[in-house]
Amino acid sequence: MKIWLEKRHLDLKVNWKLSRNQTTFKENFIVHLETPEGNFLSEVAPNIRYGETPDGILAQFQEWEKGDRGLLSLDQKPLFHSLRFGLESVLLSYEAKKKNQTLSKYLGLLPMKSVPTSFSMPITPLGEIRDYLAPLARFKSLKIKVDAETGIEMLQEIKKHTDVPLRVDANEGWKDLDSFMRFEETLKGMNIELIEQPFPASMQDEYKKLKKQTRYTLLADESIEDVGDFGELSKQFHAVNLKLMKTGSLLKAKSLLEDARAHNMKAMIGCMIETTVGISYGMLFSGMVDYVDLDGFLLIKDEPFKLVSESEGFLEI
Repeated sequence: MKIWLEKRHLDLKVNWKLSRNQTTFKENFIVHLETPEGNFLSEVAPNIRYGETPDGILAQFQEWEKGDRGLLSLDQKPLFHSLRFGLESVLLSYEAKKKNQTLSKYLGLLPMKSVPTSFSMPITPLGEIRDYLAPLARFKSLKIKVDAETGIEMLQEIKKHTDVPLRVDANEGWKDLDSFMRFEETLKGMNIELIEQPFPASMQDEYKKLKKQTRYTLLADESIEDVGDFGELSKQFHAVNLKLMKTGSLLKAKSLLEDARAHNMKAMIGCMIETTVGISYGMLFSGMVDYVDLDGFLLIKDEPFKLVSESEGFLEI
């Protein structure tokens, strides 16, 4: 059994600007597992929000390689969540193959299905919004990245060009409750489906107050990683965004989804900017969540693997 990482430089179609950073490319890794039973692929998509860098991923992988490289070894040394996911997912794929099962069946998940995904817009100059939206009419919802400085103007301009449901993603861009409530007042008359992570994850008291005051569905993203205190999360949010690169594990993602349901919370399956290798694993949860946001591969120029297709806003393996 041979396992190795292939670094991939991925140029993006747009300048990917969020409230905390921006980039025109992404550097991910494809995980290769070569066995007598077949070859398996997964992906590692580092995220600087969690202190992950390509150099850090390589260093941790090289250290992990020195020991036992089975599933049990993944918790013996601290690993970045995205690296842990990439390793676990190829090893689980291998175990499923040995039992002649699909990975979905092996994990006890519901069958995958064709699902509509939202499509994301980064923080965009007002004069470019119309052209950005023009080819996106086929998508049933849009995820709009906003910040405290430009969010109002962006959404008012977007309203002129589309009436599809909007998922407003703040990426922790607001720092106090009062200023966010003033922003929320400007959203009246817009087709807002949900609002995602307006404050830093540390602002738990503000989230508890906001949940009591807001008219919108609040979605946790940065507030949930590989573990989640749902007794607390359910006081702050109505729903959670599960990203495999953030949970670090297919098994943990399934457990977190079950915990969310037990606390009457809705769930989204989301992604980082990933190729269809990573997105194909997210699709495993497509039949089990309320919202799908797996458009990361659509932001990449010349996506190389073509494992997931999109047609009229719907995704299919």
